[in-house]
Amino acid sequence: MVRWIHFPDWGDGTARLLHDTLNKAFYLRDELIDIYRGAGLAPYEVDWGQPAAQLWPTITRDAADAGRLAHLIELVKAKCPAVGPDLDAVLAAHNTDGSWYSPRERHLSLLLGPGCQRALLDRRDLRAHLVDLARKQFPVLSITGEPGSGKSYSRHLIQHMAGDPALACEFRLVNVEDDFYDHVDATGIMTALAARLGLPTDFPVDQHTEQARTVRELVDVFVGRFAALPKRMRWIFIDGLDRPQVSSGVHMVVAQLAKEVEAGQLPGARLIVTGHPGDFSPAVMEVLRHEKLTGVTTSHLQGFFRGLADHVGKPISDDELEALVDQVLGEADLDDLRVLGSAACRAAHLHFTPAGAP
Repeated sequence: MVRWIHFPDWGDGTARLLHDTLNKAFYLRDELIDIYRGAGLAPYEVDWGQPAAQLWPTITRDAADAGRLAHLIELVKAKCPAVGPDLDAVLAAHNTDGSWYSPRERHLSLLLGPGCQRALLDRRDLRAHLVDLARKQFPVLSITGEPGSGKSYSRHLIQHMAGDPALACEFRLVNVEDDFYDHVDATGIMTALAARLGLPTDFPVDQHTEQARTVRELVDVFVGRFAALPKRMRWIFIDGLDRPQVSSGVHMVVAQLAKEVEAGQLPGARLIVTGHPGDFSPAVMEVLRHEKLTGVTTSHLQGFFRGLADHVGKPISDDELEALVDQVLGEADLDDLRVLGSAACRAAHLHFTPAGAP
């Protein structure tokens, strides 16, 4: 069995329930530091001035990256036995097995996550762009589209690709919608990114000068600190730059980060952004890949099921295909990718899982 705690998906419901449960058990600063240290992690790398609800995602992700998430959970249960049953229930919800599906090429995956419990629909261009990203040819990727087109949904394939052991890649996510409750400025986004990378989160820059100068100073400080990190490939994903709470300074600082990536000043870094207006420098445009989303259609659902049929070597008739698509559309609308993907995944497992498979 594949356990969620060993292969966590930070975008699913289990992650949210886990963080809510942990936050109910421990929310005081000193308690959180003690747990972080008890898990074998260095507390000086985290900005402990944030609310506990914002700190728990950082704590669990850091523990998972260090291979210490299971230890951290056991530590919490030992310190607060009353929360143990709740944590067990949350983490048992996704003990699954999808061993019947194992594509040879990660970028072509149609089912992702622990137990292959997430369907990935469409994303033909993104699949090709991520290969370019991995091969170091195009280090910047911009994903755009109308609200609700599924820009954030692309993260599932990006995280899946970054998790390829052959890449030895570190994946870091800053999600505007989840990480910020209200207005976010250039300093805020850089502070969040620094925290994700385990870098100092103080930026001694002049906040009362012109915005362009503040942006340059923020990125200069970040570049200097980034150089001290161990050398490895890092995929940095900044999601939600088209949200209404995002200031123009955030767009400027992300464009400046892209310039530093293009110039080789952030060694091993690949920058992926969603919702950026696209005003990158000419030099960045030369090394940038762009995915413009237009929404999922019934033909994408058909392609998903045909792809699975080819993978398992099980022919699918036109009538069977139509029935599968109708089944999915009976549960979800095409413009709700999260629900649509879940419905497609359930239909796929019911139809394609070989007899006798777990």
